[in-house]
Amino acid sequence: MSDDEWVGGIGAWSDTNLAEIRERLADGFDPGQRLFWLRSTPLHQAAQEGAVKVIELLLESGAEVDPADSYGATPLWEAVRYGQDDAVRLLLAAGADPWRPCIAGRSPGLQALFTELSDLFVHLPGAPRVSPRLRELQDTVDEMMFSYENYKEEFCIAFVGGVTEDEVIRRLGADPGLCPPVEACALWETERAFPVEFLRVASPPGGGVVLFQTEGVLPVHDRVARLVTSGGGILTGAFPFAGSSVDIWQDGFSVARPSVHDQLSDDSLFELWMCRFGDCGAHPSTSVERILALMTLLTATYVTEEWLWSAPMRLVPVELRGGGQDS
Repeated sequence: MSDDEWVGGIGAWSDTNLAEIRERLADGFDPGQRLFWLRSTPLHQAAQEGAVKVIELLLESGAEVDPADSYGATPLWEAVRYGQDDAVRLLLAAGADPWRPCIAGRSPGLQALFTELSDLFVHLPGAPRVSPRLRELQDTVDEMMFSYENYKEEFCIAFVGGVTEDEVIRRLGADPGLCPPVEACALWETERAFPVEFLRVASPPGGGVVLFQTEGVLPVHDRVARLVTSGGGILTGAFPFAGSSVDIWQDGFSVARPSVHDQLSDDSLFELWMCRFGDCGAHPSTSVERILALMTLLTATYVTEEWLWSAPMRLVPVELRGGGQDS
């Protein structure tokens, strides 16, 4: 394996490769070099892996403890992001700066104060005071996230905010008066009685509008999302159980498609931070919980599986002509 293939390979900087890493360092490999295509250093990768033996070896070999990658993140930031507590301890002991701003002015220590790693930072010199209001807000979002823990549906679903149910139906090209609510027990039979595709449309308790279909047309199809949000409103859609990203449409345009696993950046939505996007292990919430929480936070629309399968739904025929499918 060439150096380029090796330094950029998944898991290359784990403790299981310690002997090979030691051998390559002895042959002159630079412990602080930028890795092929990853644009980070070996220490960043070892921090993500929680590879404490590799971290020790790299530091002993002259690696800088606090280099910034192309995003501005340090190895300590990555160790926090991936929930690697032993790596965090080691990097802090080696002199990593817990309060160095990395992403959007946030430091590894500040991020950790909202996770299960908090005890490793809260008593360090320079620890910032987290306002009770911000702490309460994060706790509220976390509680809402965890309320989705039993969600198991694999179909695509969209939440709509700022638009009434009747207006959603009109924007889809149908007459609300011709789309009466259909009892849950009759939905399947009614859908199969017509040679057209339907979206199920309903308003859950608390507000907002939900669009979904177990097969056929998707509520995040470009044409559907554009029609529903043109003239105002916001639509968020995803395959929460099977996917990792959320489609966000506003005022007729696709504005973002963030992934749960992507590193956040300076221009990331505040709601992404609150819903733990970019956090790869420091917080116990799942991808499903984070995706649905973000959809709820952006649209003020909340659902339960019980409601999805028991509430009357309005069947809205949708004819798709042109446009790609964001799925």
